[in-house]
Amino acid sequence: MGSTDAGHSDPGQRGPAPSEPGAARLDALIESIPGIVFQRLLRPDGTLSYPFVSSSVALHTGYRPDQLRLARDGSLDVIHWADRDANLARVHESARTLKTCDEGFRVIARTGEVRWLAGASVPRRLEDGSVLWDGTLIDVTDQKRAEQWLGMVMDHAADVIITMNDAGLIDSSNAASRVVFGCDPDSLIGQPASTLMPQLEQGDLSEVLRQYLNTGETTLVGQGPRELIGRHFDGRLFPIEMVLSEVLTEGRRLFIAVIRDISQRKETETALLETQRRLTNIADNLQGLVFQRVLTDDGHLRFLYITGMTLETLDLSSQAVIDDGDLLLNAMDPEDRKRFLEAAHHSARTLDPMEDDYKIVSREGAERWLRGWSRPYRTDDGTVVWEGVTLDVTDRKQAEKRLMFLAYHDALTGLGNRTLFLDKFAALIGGQGPGEEGRPSRWALVAIGLDRFSIINGTLGHAIGDRVLVAVAHRLREPLGGHELLCRTGGDRFMMLLTDCDTDEALQLALNELTGKFQRPLEVGGHQFDLSVSLGVSLFPDHGQDAETLIMHADAALHEAKSEGGSACRLFTPAISEQANLILTMRHRMRRALEENQFKAYFQPQVDLATNRIVGSEALARWIAPDGTQVSPGEFIPIAEEYGLIDEICVQVMEDACRWTAHWNTLGLGDITVAVNISGRQFHNSRQLVEIVDSALTKLRLAPHLLDLELTESAAMSDPENASRVMRMFTDRGIGCSIDDFGTGHSSLAVLKRFTLRTLKIDRSFVKDVTSDSNDAAICSAIIAMAHELNLKVCAEGAETPDQLEFLRAHRCDKVQGFLIAKPLPPEDMERMLRAGIPEALRGPVPAN
Repeated sequence: MGSTDAGHSDPGQRGPAPSEPGAARLDALIESIPGIVFQRLLRPDGTLSYPFVSSSVALHTGYRPDQLRLARDGSLDVIHWADRDANLARVHESARTLKTCDEGFRVIARTGEVRWLAGASVPRRLEDGSVLWDGTLIDVTDQKRAEQWLGMVMDHAADVIITMNDAGLIDSSNAASRVVFGCDPDSLIGQPASTLMPQLEQGDLSEVLRQYLNTGETTLVGQGPRELIGRHFDGRLFPIEMVLSEVLTEGRRLFIAVIRDISQRKETETALLETQRRLTNIADNLQGLVFQRVLTDDGHLRFLYITGMTLETLDLSSQAVIDDGDLLLNAMDPEDRKRFLEAAHHSARTLDPMEDDYKIVSREGAERWLRGWSRPYRTDDGTVVWEGVTLDVTDRKQAEKRLMFLAYHDALTGLGNRTLFLDKFAALIGGQGPGEEGRPSRWALVAIGLDRFSIINGTLGHAIGDRVLVAVAHRLREPLGGHELLCRTGGDRFMMLLTDCDTDEALQLALNELTGKFQRPLEVGGHQFDLSVSLGVSLFPDHGQDAETLIMHADAALHEAKSEGGSACRLFTPAISEQANLILTMRHRMRRALEENQFKAYFQPQVDLATNRIVGSEALARWIAPDGTQVSPGEFIPIAEEYGLIDEICVQVMEDACRWTAHWNTLGLGDITVAVNISGRQFHNSRQLVEIVDSALTKLRLAPHLLDLELTESAAMSDPENASRVMRMFTDRGIGCSIDDFGTGHSSLAVLKRFTLRTLKIDRSFVKDVTSDSNDAAICSAIIAMAHELNLKVCAEGAETPDQLEFLRAHRCDKVQGFLIAKPLPPEDMERMLRAGIPEALRGPVPAN
């Protein structure tokens, strides 16, 4: 027994002192009580003291009773400062009401350790008005620490944890309720669980809990996770998952609900389901198959999963193929099926990825090509599983077949092309042909060209021309003894290999039969065409041992036949070879000349007869070698036209002409125009021509109205619709267009009116005899009058005598050019003539304004 140094011993106030044996028994009883026994006294003046504290206080605080001190406010000094105010408030309230005082506070032991003490004290009022409490305290530190740890766990748990009584009312909640439901945990105490989970109506939940307590049967308690709808404080509903379990503590049943917000999981599930739905739709609508398959021990193919549009082609369902994988195998081409199974067994052994390409045939006979990719893996039981996709590549196969056909055939006629001819010729040469002592017999390679075919394209259009070519191909296919190969090499050219011509007589007979095919007209589109062909022949092995040499010699012979006017047949000779070599050499020289920019413009002045002024020129192509020598246009232009080099020459000449004309227009001599000839090939490739002209004008800074593009009458009339369109394109740019050599072609006034022309040029053949031939004079005067009626200018070519000049001036021809004025001049001489003007003798009277 002991008292604090702040205590006051007052036996009179405590009642009679116990006898010695009684005191001993009391002390023993107090010492046996687990915890601390104390007396607290509140005097009328408000001072507090502790008359008695059991010695067991030293076990919990490290202080003996006589070492305890009182703080200024009357609290024991060992009580934690943060708990003193609350403790004193309970003490004074107990003194006022004389009700039991709940004791609970932390103390700071001598070691500095904080420990929890809890208990109760019973007050009674003494005669002097003081209040005396008898109380006990026990050490609850371990319990408090466990509660703090549990509270920390609860408050840091992401899931909401609530406890409910058997009526479904909330007893407690952790801090997660603030995050999940937006509700303060304390505000939920006493609220029905349906506040958070509206699906659990309070009456229904209470009934469920009572039924569980009475019978043990339940649809909620201990049944694992259950998805419900949660209600947020703001009224928003969201998906939750709840697990409800029962806990028995201190003789009391509690129900603990662990609630998880599964909004994100549901969104993920929804996204996954949507992805699965999309993938399923894609797989179902895939032009092919998506599959998972296995190869059984007995070698049968079995599908675990399969879908795709190909099944519809085969009129099979996914389940049918899953039940019987042979249904798909049986639809394969037999050879493909054998190859497919061999590849599957190999892939199963090596686990190499499998690529398969096979054809399937439906019950109705429809063929589809499939190409598959799959990767195998081995399961724990040793089964090899392939997962993959098979695509319907029928369109690609057909395209490949078409491309392969086009690689070796002419798309228009269906005949073989040059490539196929070369391949088959090589195969024939490599084989053992008929002939003496096993040598191949003499063969003839015949190059076939249609005569004057361009007239058909020019008058009736390319569509009819193409139909004529198809009809010619059919005519050539007609039985011809001994022919092995027939192909179209391009344009109106065909090639045939005759293998039954050992003798000259056999060869001549075969060639006569070939030309005889065209003695009767061809009927196409309601028209009859009397066609003739020219033939060029080279012989194997006399004129060459390989196809390329024979083709070259046959083409040379055909060129010779056509140069004689057509409807002819020429056998290759060394002389023809020499001419062909000259042409070949000329072609090589022209290509090098183009690379070195050797083609230049010479200029023939054009004089305005009304003003006697040089108002422009015609640019003419000249080939000037590096040593200054010139190649005659008559030598190179026909070859350039035939072999497609004329376009590049025209471009070089145009750029040179634009360069000089732009310079002359800076001399203050008035507008100087330039006329440039355009080939028919260029005119038909209008997009490229426009780009070339625009580039030249921009680069050389020549105004568009100073350029005039000349197209021959025959070229314009070969495709008048295209000519009209292209002329309009240039006219819209301010560039002039002229018809050259007018009167030599087949123009009609109806067509001519549609052309957006600036000038008509009268061909020199009419001007030549204008003073001696009344017909030519009438034609010239008619052309001039007609052009003026159409608001066109007229330029006469080939004026070489003063009489011709006077005739043209008298008939109001607008412009004239020819040797009488000047021959085509190099640009430096043209500039001198521009400055000097034409000779006085050539000047005519200038009309008064």
